[in-house]
Amino acid sequence: MLSINFITPNVSDEDLELFFGPDPKSEEFVVIEDHWTMANILVNANIFPSISQARKCGENKPIPPGFTIITRGKKKNRKELVIFNGNALR
Repeated sequence: MLSINFITPNVSDEDLELFFGPDPKSEEFVVIEDHWTMANILVNANIFPSISQARKCGENKPIPPGFTIITRGKKKNRKELVIFNGNALR
């Protein structure tokens, strides 16, 4: 299963180590922009082909605050989305 990490722009190194382990620099991260919703995240993860398609499927929701793990897709296309929305906590 493929894992994709999404983080807010101002995450401290301590938070990265706390949530993603002792060597988070070896992982790839996608930076969440301020105007994004869950539809943007799912398009970035290639779960939906477009934002309008994701919205039609009801994914125009706010990004959950804090640390969230979501699994989407079926069989070979199964992906784990790890989201750290630290801005919502402050």
